[in-house]
Amino acid sequence: MGKPLDLAAMFEQLPTPLMIVDRQLRCVAANAAYLRLTGRSGTDLLGANVFAAFPNEPPAVATVRTSFERVLASGEPDEIAAVATSRPGELGERVWSARHSPILDDGKVAFIVQEAIEINGLEPDVGDLSKSSVIDRAKRVQATATHLDLQLRDLREMFAQAPGFMCFLRGPEHVFEMVNPAYMQLVGHRNVIGMTARDALPEVVQPGFIELLDGVYRTGEAFRGEDLRVMLQRSPGSALEESLVDFIYQPIRGRTDEVIGIFVQGQDKTAQHLALEQRQTAEAERRFLIDVMPSQVWTSTPDGKLDFVSARVEAYFQRSAEQILGDGWIAVLHPDDVASVVTRWTRSLATGDAYEVEFRLRRGDGEYRWHLGRANAERDAAGAITKWVGTNTDVHDAKSALAELTVRSQYEQRLIGIVSHDLRNPFNAISLGTALLAQRTLDPSAERLVTKISRAADRATRLISDLLDFATARIGTSIPVNPKPTNLKEIVEHVVDEFEFSAPGRIVWVGHTGAETGAWDQDRLAQVISNLLGNALQHGKPGAPVEIYSAIRDDDATLTIANEGIGIPPSELPKLFEPYQRSSAAVATRGSMGLGLYISREVIAAHGGTIEVESVPNATTRVTVRLPRFVSGVQAASID
Repeated sequence: MGKPLDLAAMFEQLPTPLMIVDRQLRCVAANAAYLRLTGRSGTDLLGANVFAAFPNEPPAVATVRTSFERVLASGEPDEIAAVATSRPGELGERVWSARHSPILDDGKVAFIVQEAIEINGLEPDVGDLSKSSVIDRAKRVQATATHLDLQLRDLREMFAQAPGFMCFLRGPEHVFEMVNPAYMQLVGHRNVIGMTARDALPEVVQPGFIELLDGVYRTGEAFRGEDLRVMLQRSPGSALEESLVDFIYQPIRGRTDEVIGIFVQGQDKTAQHLALEQRQTAEAERRFLIDVMPSQVWTSTPDGKLDFVSARVEAYFQRSAEQILGDGWIAVLHPDDVASVVTRWTRSLATGDAYEVEFRLRRGDGEYRWHLGRANAERDAAGAITKWVGTNTDVHDAKSALAELTVRSQYEQRLIGIVSHDLRNPFNAISLGTALLAQRTLDPSAERLVTKISRAADRATRLISDLLDFATARIGTSIPVNPKPTNLKEIVEHVVDEFEFSAPGRIVWVGHTGAETGAWDQDRLAQVISNLLGNALQHGKPGAPVEIYSAIRDDDATLTIANEGIGIPPSELPKLFEPYQRSSAAVATRGSMGLGLYISREVIAAHGGTIEVESVPNATTRVTVRLPRFVSGVQAASID
């Protein structure tokens, strides 16, 4: 630390003439320059009223007194453009200007500093004309001074409003003399004025910033720092935070060319650096996601030239990005696909429509594989295309599997069609033969045999019908239905009557509410009811009744079939309507191929309806069918 400043000695040695008066306008201090200017001694002035010490003509006294009174009243500085006074023992007058600045104590004016400036030196009294000329000169000087003062104020405003941080450190101890708001924000709004840098900012001592200041002050050479990290207390009492700054320590020289202080100017880049890091992190994450995507990712300029490809593109083609960018990608297209792809791409570039096309690309090992190319245009606020973002997805395996599946499905459909057709004819003959035998008088044993044969033939015929329906549904088309005016109540009763012969001794409760007619395919609806009722009787508890209720309300029809039994496990309900699916509860029970519920669902869907199953283990299983009462093309009037 240097020795304390001797303010009294500094005041005494200042070259500017200064006098300090109290509120009673008594002189309490005057420096040597002031005494020389006025030709007075300290004993003449100290303690004396200024107007007693400087008796002059009334106009001069009034001008000075009025200026003092304005300062006392407003607390603001006041200036005198020009005033003429005389000094004892001299001929002529002196013309001088003065600036009166308040010294405040607790917000009130305690003292006034008079800064006197001699305008003309000693001028002989050559008459009023000469005096007028001097006054004019004084006014011009005052105008110049005022202009300079305004410039100084503008400079101070620029200093205060500068976006970068600034401060001025005076002397070898680097005492803060001026700081702007940006610097205050940087150091947490600490009161640093009048303090040394070492005391005001102790956190910068250890990193060596004080040594840098010392070096600049000692050598007179500026220091520039870029992207330097410094730990600072950004708010009072808070922990140190890392800041990133650019700055310059610029030495300031006095009149004799010696360094008197250091001007510090810089930019706090912490926020920009954090934003840059966040952008870089986001870009790295984006690039990572792009590179790990299974699809090839690319972008192009608005005119269709590739300007970016992901790492997967380079790896797939075993080519560098430079070989693929621009129009280089065309080289890996299958020759037979080039024309169609270029045509489609050119059309999208011209219209801005989404680009989608399948083509074959040559992998690095020489194999051509099918890909699905897609791209969308990215636009600015005005709607102009700024770039295209696209992907190439390898669909070769899926395309091959689909082709294989299609061939297999076609084969299965043909096989099922042939088998069901070839089987239907002999069973039709068997059914016809048993019907003819049933018309004859047979002994009881022969009659029982004919009945068994007839039932077996009917069951085989139903299985063949199920196979045909299954084949129809599996090729992607709905089971055909032919809606006509139909009586729902009568269909239910007819199906129940049929089961009295196939399931003798079982109890079926039948009920219906509401209207009875609607528009459905009568045979298909009977097929659904037969499947559902057959399942309920087959899997229901022996001796327990099966309930079947139908209802029509407004434009909706509902059919509910319920039975008591061991139920269906909840895990099996979602797959119950899939082909070849049967509940595990039915494993030990003789059943069908598991196509009944699947076909029932397809028939109901063809009518625009739905089917749901609810089952409580060891309690009730309930199947609910909901159908629209009227189907398109069949008018309600034709039904009612």
